[in-house]
Amino acid sequence: MRRLALTTLALAAACGGGSGQGSGFSTSITTAPPETTSSSSGGDASTSSSSSSTGAGEDSTAASSTSSSTSSNIPDVGMIPDGGDGPPPGCKGKVDFLFTISGQLTMAPKQERLKASFPGFIATLESEFADFDYHILSANTAGFWGYPSCAGCDDVCAELPEFPCGTPPQPCDVVRGAGMTYPIGKDASNQRCELASGLRYITAGQPDLEDTFTCIASMGTNGSEHVAEVTVMALADELNHAPGACNEGFLRDDALLVVVAIQDTYDQNSEGTPEDWRDALVKAKGGDADAVVLLVISTDKDDPEGLCGYNPGSVHELRTWTELMQPNALFGSICAEGYSDYFATVAKMIKSQCDVFVPQ
Repeated sequence: MRRLALTTLALAAACGGGSGQGSGFSTSITTAPPETTSSSSGGDASTSSSSSSTGAGEDSTAASSTSSSTSSNIPDVGMIPDGGDGPPPGCKGKVDFLFTISGQLTMAPKQERLKASFPGFIATLESEFADFDYHILSANTAGFWGYPSCAGCDDVCAELPEFPCGTPPQPCDVVRGAGMTYPIGKDASNQRCELASGLRYITAGQPDLEDTFTCIASMGTNGSEHVAEVTVMALADELNHAPGACNEGFLRDDALLVVVAIQDTYDQNSEGTPEDWRDALVKAKGGDADAVVLLVISTDKDDPEGLCGYNPGSVHELRTWTELMQPNALFGSICAEGYSDYFATVAKMIKSQCDVFVPQ
């Protein structure tokens, strides 16, 4: 079996055998970071911090002892230049979250589970970081404006009365990969989300954070998908670093990038390969793989013990993408009844990765 056990992170009761849905996120979380204190650690933060602290103390003692015992044999070369303190360790609570959420017709209940798990996830991170400084962007997976059945309506759409007939889009509303601030269509927010930043992503200190996230994450079921392809678009230079770009300022050099991709089918139609998608994530962070955490929630039909059933013989591109990003990646089953346990594990991963991430 190619699933890796979660040996160091506690999860709620699992539901195995692929015959139903468990009460927690289940053991269909198949790729967790190994227990380690190295620079690529995704394990428990307290273990990593404790080991690093102890090691630093021992090294300091050893260095002091060596210096004392050999000082009489070392010629006097004068004052040694001060090399400075070096780059600050860790992300200091700075995390850039990129959500790419499928808008396929079957996604409405999954979007609800995501939104239900979000408050606890953020609360956990806020307790881990004294000054939690976040950016949260929900990328536009559709790239179009409107709802096909309501095309041409002037007042009220008969099929979808909540649809805002006659509301014109802003330029970035129709750009794939741009931050979503007006999800539109069936099961969507159908309103302009109130972002205090005035940008296309949420920033730290956002009033009514839960409601605001619910607004930008209610992508609806307009048929859009291709979450891997849209992730690459959302991180591209032209959307982030060009003057006036739709996502300008979202990516920060000294912040950990956390990508959350959610799609309830295999992503077989996204442009590129899992290797391309991995390379795009690392490139977005200046070539530093330790600066990225990838989280994928998708069908686990490729797993004999998955919650979604079993369909052998097919290639699951999103799982391959997750495996290529190891150890800083986690795959979870979209067929779980809730995602709270998954995000509890994720919070520990993020804290641990922040402990080893060194901004360039």
